Amino acid sequence: MNEEHNICREGIVRAVNGDDISVEVIVSSACSGCHAKSICIPSDHRQEIITVKNTRHENYQVGETVELLLETSAGNKAVLLAYVLPLLVLLVLLFGCYALTHKELLSVGVGVFGVVIYYLILKSAGKSVEKGMEFGIRKNVSS
Repeated sequence: MNEEHNICREGIVRAVNGDDISVEVIVSSACSGCHAKSICIPSDHRQEIITVKNTRHENYQVGETVELLLETSAGNKAVLLAYVLPLLVLLVLLFGCYALTHKELLSVGVGVFGVVIYYLILKSAGKSVEKGMEFGIRKNVSS
């Protein structure tokens, strides 16, 4: 993994099973940096466990702080698949159906149905979509 072009996220090792390392990360909502977050959202953090392959065969201990790495290109691919393409599917179906039928409610239904089908196809493609979007791990250099 080219470490110059990575997205890094700090986490804590929760389990080590051979080459599989389970890392807990804290995921914050988009407004966690806002000055008014305490008024709007009482709890905007959640914990997530991510399993990472130890490709470098380094020794990790439970409780150790580590960095998870994801190549920027993989992050861009994830954004494209999760947000951009479904929006395009929605817009094409919405306007295409409206141009053919001139029925708004039908057009909205077809657009939403198309997005649901898109996500079902994406979910069924699972492992092939995840290929190339795997996390790397390294010891935290700041601790």
